[in-house]
Amino acid sequence: MPTLKPSHPYISRMEPYEPPDIEAAAERAGVDKEGLIRLVANENPFGPSPRVAEALGAFEEYHLHPDYGSLKEAVAGYVGVTSDHVVLSNGADEMIDLLIRLLVEPGEAVVVCPPTFAMYRFYGRVNRCRVLNAPRREDLSLDVPAIERAVRGSGGEARLLFIVSPGNPSGQAIPLALTERLLELPVMVCVDEAYIEFGGESALSLLAGYDNLVVIRTFSKWAGLAGLRLGYAVARPELAGYLNRIRPPYNVNAAAMVAALATFDDLERVEANVARLIAERERLTEALREVPWLDPLPSDTNFILIRVEGRDPEGVVEGLAERGILIRDFSSPAMAGHVRVSVGRPDQNDALIAALEGMS
Repeated sequence: MPTLKPSHPYISRMEPYEPPDIEAAAERAGVDKEGLIRLVANENPFGPSPRVAEALGAFEEYHLHPDYGSLKEAVAGYVGVTSDHVVLSNGADEMIDLLIRLLVEPGEAVVVCPPTFAMYRFYGRVNRCRVLNAPRREDLSLDVPAIERAVRGSGGEARLLFIVSPGNPSGQAIPLALTERLLELPVMVCVDEAYIEFGGESALSLLAGYDNLVVIRTFSKWAGLAGLRLGYAVARPELAGYLNRIRPPYNVNAAAMVAALATFDDLERVEANVARLIAERERLTEALREVPWLDPLPSDTNFILIRVEGRDPEGVVEGLAERGILIRDFSSPAMAGHVRVSVGRPDQNDALIAALEGMS
């Protein structure tokens, strides 16, 4: 009987993604799951539009494969393009995988700008590609000369560059002029706009002028649909057509489709919640500045990156977890001394500040 083993030894060395153990965290804090304050995963604390639950309950075609035509039209109208520019995906993560499969052969390279979203490196390695690093500057801004050296010094093997605006974990938006400079490189540029509804300038305005640009987005953050996994890409029709050729059939489930259409039907309310989160982000930032050992950085997202001064960040995270408040720490040396806090509801943010002040 053949021995079961991966087709390539590098897979054995990969670490699986481990989401937070919410039940264990609740037990440790002595509360039920609903009592936890979860400011760890950049989720929308206001949840989706109430119309989403109504639409899901009223839908009668779960036994049929979904027809995406109306959803593609709705997404196209939302971003201001025609539907032949739009490709749907099972979360933005699947689109990252599809882009690498389409554009990068095994042994060729993707370029990433750490610290950044881990899935770019993850899917690069899964698809047996080289991953070239162009590390960010000390202030976490993009090091454009380093990116240019990585691309031009790859001997033509760098095929795809991932940048995220506004950034994760930096929270910083990338100026359009900088994105345009990167689009002059001989490489496909993917701009991940998972947080664009919270701030920054969208690169979609550049799409008509550059055929090496693709923008990816998600319904997880602004629309409160993280649990239904719905993302999309916006690209020139030729590239979108190729992505549709390799996209699995029916990769977006009917529930996600129904929820997204209900979101567009209630867009004013959903955008009002986004505005509430932005206002809370600014209020929370000011409150964090009053804690003497914290230095919150400016943010264009639904989270705040915080520099911890004179204390162990892991100890801060652990201390808050004991109080039933979950925030994010980092294992990367580049992020040493930092924690990340997702913006919550006003009551959640007040509880966070009170807990931090109690730790002073």
